Amino acid sequence: MLDQIAPPQFRVDVPSAMALRVTATAEATIVAIRGEVDLPVLRRLRTRVGEEIDLAPRALVLELSGVSFCGAGGITELLVAASEAHVSGVPFAIAAAGRAVLRPIRVLGLERLLPVHGTAEEALEWLAVLPRLRSSGPG
Repeated sequence: MLDQIAPPQFRVDVPSAMALRVTATAEATIVAIRGEVDLPVLRRLRTRVGEEIDLAPRALVLELSGVSFCGAGGITELLVAASEAHVSGVPFAIAAAGRAVLRPIRVLGLERLLPVHGTAEEALEWLAVLPRLRSSGPG
């Protein structure tokens, strides 16, 4: 029965409910994301974060304090960003204090995979200490 339904003959563009702002310094790049992180914006988010990782900043922070909704696709994109940053050797962290981001991360048990800090400043401090932690680890 479902195979009889014809695909729509037109495309509906959903207005973006997400805004991105990139701030790059010698120490780090911060990608501030505001609004809803869900299906209509995922390609744009992946492209922009991927571009920033390709630029090989000394550190990358996704600042998500302005995110009002983060769907399953958004969480997947955070995991992809963390993985791509790791593979590229770019220290990576997330700054988020709101329920929209923290709740799905906690419910899914992703705290160990997604380094979340309350603010961008806390994330930057952690990233500054990270190389010393890695070099003093078991060898």
